[in-house]
Amino acid sequence: MRTAGKVTAGVGAFAVLIGGYAVLDTYDVVPGVLTTADAQRDPVPAPGQSAPPPAASAQPPVPARAAAVTQAADAPVPTPAKVSALVRPLLKNRYLGPSTAITVRDGRTGQHLLDVNADGSYTPASITKMLSAYAIAHSLDLHSTLDTTVTAGAPGSVVLKAGGDTVLNPGKGDPSAVTGRAGLADLAAQVAARLKASGATTTRVDYDLTHAPGPLQASSWDQGLVDGGYTTRIAMLGLSTERSDPGNPPPKDPARTTVAAFVKALAAQGITATVGRTTTAPAGAQQLGVVHSAPVLDVLGVALQDSDNAMIESLARQGAAKAGKPGDTASVTAWVLQTLRGAGIDLRGVKLADTSGLGDGTTIPARVVADVLGKATAGRDRTFEEVVSRLPTAGLNGTLHNRFGVSGTRGGVGVVRAKTGSLPSVTSLAGTVTDKDGRLLTFTVINNGKQPRGPLDARAALDRIVAALATCGCR
Repeated sequence: MRTAGKVTAGVGAFAVLIGGYAVLDTYDVVPGVLTTADAQRDPVPAPGQSAPPPAASAQPPVPARAAAVTQAADAPVPTPAKVSALVRPLLKNRYLGPSTAITVRDGRTGQHLLDVNADGSYTPASITKMLSAYAIAHSLDLHSTLDTTVTAGAPGSVVLKAGGDTVLNPGKGDPSAVTGRAGLADLAAQVAARLKASGATTTRVDYDLTHAPGPLQASSWDQGLVDGGYTTRIAMLGLSTERSDPGNPPPKDPARTTVAAFVKALAAQGITATVGRTTTAPAGAQQLGVVHSAPVLDVLGVALQDSDNAMIESLARQGAAKAGKPGDTASVTAWVLQTLRGAGIDLRGVKLADTSGLGDGTTIPARVVADVLGKATAGRDRTFEEVVSRLPTAGLNGTLHNRFGVSGTRGGVGVVRAKTGSLPSVTSLAGTVTDKDGRLLTFTVINNGKQPRGPLDARAALDRIVAALATCGCR
């Protein structure tokens, strides 16, 4: 049953009236005690590795290694009766909204250990991104890069060609980072050298946006969420310094803003340039410079870690474009569903209003999210296993970096890896947990309806459920 309220337009005014921070947190877009999103955006660890936790005074202990995605076959499987006896009382937590769906499964075999309302159509919030991530992973080459190039254009001009990198560093690139790996200053240095070699010191920078074109926002997004900085606009060219920042409106035209930053970088190299117009780079035009993003796997990892709506939408649009689909919201969501259906996922009850979970109108049964997760944990889909390995780990990174830190939840630190979700009257969590006996389980839990004490206590209630699975052998 879908009981969540709509994502409404009056977000900005409402935030002012009741205390903006708490409302911003409802959308999982500000760091702190409510969202637990990391203000410094910790680097995404590679599979099996860990990253240092952000500095904080009251963090839960951080494990030496990140949570597993697969495990040895000989760890004992919990019994459904024991899992049911453990979890069902926790579903009655008075801080949850009135309707909860949950499914718990054995990660290796897919055996159902508990299902409560698992076939119901619930508002999922950002765990929608798990469905999109599966489609992206099976369309784009995860080990390729998103390249931003400059070619020669019409006489007196160059063409900056978008390649899908929306986190370009306006300065020099940082080879150790994911966001800001490619730098406009480096690109400008290459281009300036070529221009000067030809005797030119002035140019006009036109820009080519023919790579995976589409609208600047999903059709289901409320304009107030975009204008209020809850998400940036969807683009194929953007800056690492212009990611979502609640309270600060994002650029109305991310591509033009990026071109302006490139013009500034050219000026630092002694080239006088102006921002030109949109165009299509001439076929066979001489390449004057190129910079490369981090591998797509790591970019997708950041989108999941930070729950970045525009970034996941951009990647999904690129995946759909590679499959020959248009870039409008309806076409991209249809492509996601087509990809999942082709993988054998039963999509009854699924409606996608976007690929990020931000817009109003998405419903997904917990069963479907669990079916998608199971593709990664049984050891048969190494591609998606790599993606799931990038999910936030409790007490370590991403939107879980300082969750599982209150009484009754600490058993989940280091052994829970999950995607978070939050909207008004919605909180959700989907991922994997290793139990006391070393068995990997998958879980999806979605709570809809008015939360008696708000999102913080509702999330803690979900954390207690998952932490209980971590500390129980349940045999």
